Amino acid sequence: MTEGIAYLAGDSAKHAATLSIVGESKAVLHVGDQSIEASIDDVSLSDRIGRLPLQLRFPTGELFIPHKETELPYCFYVPSKSWLTKLETNLSVILSSVAASVLIVALFIWVGIPAISQGIATSLPQQVPEMVGEHVLEQLDNGMFTASELPEDRKASITNQFERVVARMPPMPIAPKLKFRNWPKGPNAFAFSDGTVVLLDPLVELAETDEQLESIILHELGHVYHQHVMTALVRSTMLSVTVALVTGESTGVIDLLTGFGVLLVSSGYSREAEEESDAFAAKYLYEQYGTTESQAEMFRLMQSESARVGIVEWLSSHPDTDRRIEAAAQYQPE
Repeated sequence: MTEGIAYLAGDSAKHAATLSIVGESKAVLHVGDQSIEASIDDVSLSDRIGRLPLQLRFPTGELFIPHKETELPYCFYVPSKSWLTKLETNLSVILSSVAASVLIVALFIWVGIPAISQGIATSLPQQVPEMVGEHVLEQLDNGMFTASELPEDRKASITNQFERVVARMPPMPIAPKLKFRNWPKGPNAFAFSDGTVVLLDPLVELAETDEQLESIILHELGHVYHQHVMTALVRSTMLSVTVALVTGESTGVIDLLTGFGVLLVSSGYSREAEEESDAFAAKYLYEQYGTTESQAEMFRLMQSESARVGIVEWLSSHPDTDRRIEAAAQYQPE
């Protein structure tokens, strides 16, 4: 006989029990005064999973768990643990596997997704960034921006300046266009995935020269040229879609891109993207004027404005301003 514990059908209580074999074909489970009989072929044996105990289930629902598996009758013989089972029960292997999984996920997030996002962003049909940019600007117009109050002749002059700047730029992935908006939160400018550059009234009023304003225009065109906006949106969407696939929660990809676009505009780009756009602006300022002093001057104006009224929105999520001023002042072409 094999001693163990049993759970009767429809009863969650644990009972002391014994298992015996009668003849060559019948298994008998003894629980107190009860005896449950079944053909050996009808008694199912659980798979071996990790450290879980072996279980024998009778066709009428009773469950028997032996105290010692080695005392089971030969007809219920269970081979020694396989290599897979041994791995499943080895603590060092489990911890190593968890660590390796975390490392792989981290590498995928920090290295894989950015690289994949860049490739996807550059290969998307032009209709996608256009649609996303339009939706993002529409939402911002409904919740953040108001109509520009700049004089029409001032807007026309800046538009002509913008077109001249674009004309001397390298080929852009999408045609840039300029729009004006107002926002009470301070000087700011934005680039959108559809190539739209938005200048806010406080920023235009802060600039003292056309060259200073041009440094901002060039910075935003740097975002357009390097497709920072769409790359960041694709990266965020990939993370969100991955979670959606795992959890079963799904939504429209365009809606996701639009939502992330509003968040991106509100919170700023990554430091790496900002520094790349600063370098882009410095390069073409130097080519045009032989100096990048106007870029440094614009940073100083923003820094002074920040000290006067609090953090300037355009600087709030950007790299350290002193370092940007120094980089602009000391720029040398490669």
